[in-house]
Order: sequence, then C-alpha cells, then structure tokens
Amino acid sequence: MKKDVLISMWEEGSDRIFRNEKTDKEMITKYLNEKTLKGSRNIHFNLVFYGFIQVANIILLSMNLAGFLNNQAMIWILGSLLAITIGILFFTIDIFYRFREINNYSDSLQNLINKQLWFYRKPYEIWLVLASVSAIILISNVNLFVDNDNGSYVIHNKVLFVGVTIGAMLFIYGTQKLASLYGLRRLKAYLVDFQQGGLDQTSRLERSQRKYLWLWIAVFILLTISLIFGALTAVK
Repeated sequence: MKKDVLISMWEEGSDRIFRNEKTDKEMITKYLNEKTLKGSRNIHFNLVFYGFIQVANIILLSMNLAGFLNNQAMIWILGSLLAITIGILFFTIDIFYRFREINNYSDSLQNLINKQLWFYRKPYEIWLVLASVSAIILISNVNLFVDNDNGSYVIHNKVLFVGVTIGAMLFIYGTQKLASLYGLRRLKAYLVDFQQGGLDQTSRLERSQRKYLWLWIAVFILLTISLIFGALTAVK
C-alpha cells in the first residue's frame, strides 16, 4: 500500500518541507482536513447503502403482504415490520442530512472533529442497531417471498431459526461496530495531532491500518460468502 506523502516525510523526519511553524501548521491542518473528509464519505456511503436496503424492504414487505392476505397472523407480523422499516428509513434520512450539516468545512477543524465524534457516539450508534435490524428484515423478506406456499410459511426448527437470526444480526452489528470504533479512533488521533501540531498519532494509526488490512479483507470475504450462500439458499 502506498504511503501518504506527508505521513512518509513526517516519519522520516524531513525538515525540507517545513520552512517555518506557520507552514508546518497549515500543511498539517490541510492534510487532516482531507483525511476527515475521506472518513465522512464512508459514513455517507454507509447511510445511502442501508437506505436502499430499507427501500427494498418496503417493496418486499408490500409484496409479501399481498401474498399473505389470507394469513391473519402474518399480516400482523408483516404490517409491524413495514411500520418499523418506514421508521428506520425516516431516521436514516434524518441523520444523513444531520451529518451533512455537521460537515461544514468552513468551520474550524477542531469543531468539525468534535461534531463528528458526537455523531459517532450518539445518533450513529443507535443507527448501527437499526441497520442490523434492516439487514435481518431483508433476509427474512426474501425467504418469505421465495417460500410462500399459498399464504403460509412453515418454520420446521424454530429454535435453530431464532438462533441463526440472532447470530446473523450480531455478526452484522459487530462488523459495523468495529468500523465505527475505528472511525472514532481515527478522529481522536486527528484531534490530538491538530492540537499538538504534529502527525504522530495519525502516523501510528496509518501503520496499524496497514498491519491489520488482512483482517478487514477476511471480514469482507466472509460477508461476501455469507451473502452468496444466503442468495443460493433463497433460490433453492
């Protein structure tokens, strides 16, 4: 992985790029601004991606409601899930625009980072749970749509079904939580470096990221395999 030029020079202790303290501070601030912006794009992508999942859930739930019209119990379950999904979608839209308002780059870098830290710790933490619920609703909806048998759906092993559902939800939440914790750690490092006028924390974080890159790749591969396996199971 190619290192960032400024980080590389900082690690090497090069004095040639820093003519004076003002230039040093300006370059560091600009660099940390760019890093903060990159992290913001990841959050925006996550919110938009799960927003599409919630829209897909609304469509599938509506179709399943039509397919289970003769099953009163399923109507209540699907209707409740539809109401929950609509609520999650509105919450996702709300925090998407709230996060956009936070990312005012005319503000000072310190205020920007502090606002993003608040966002990670408050609304985004709640949203992580709701996003995991959305993913489980999507999986369940696909199964209901595929296995609808004249308005009925039979669960042969209820204990296993509940266990797998909870396990899948915890796994999805866990991966999202790990990414969120890394985002918090990254912002804290940027804030410390900005206040101290250095890049020590950011440099250490960059080295750690390269070190554990294989772990993120492994998680991504596991998620992809799980998605493919789930799709194949649904088709069968």
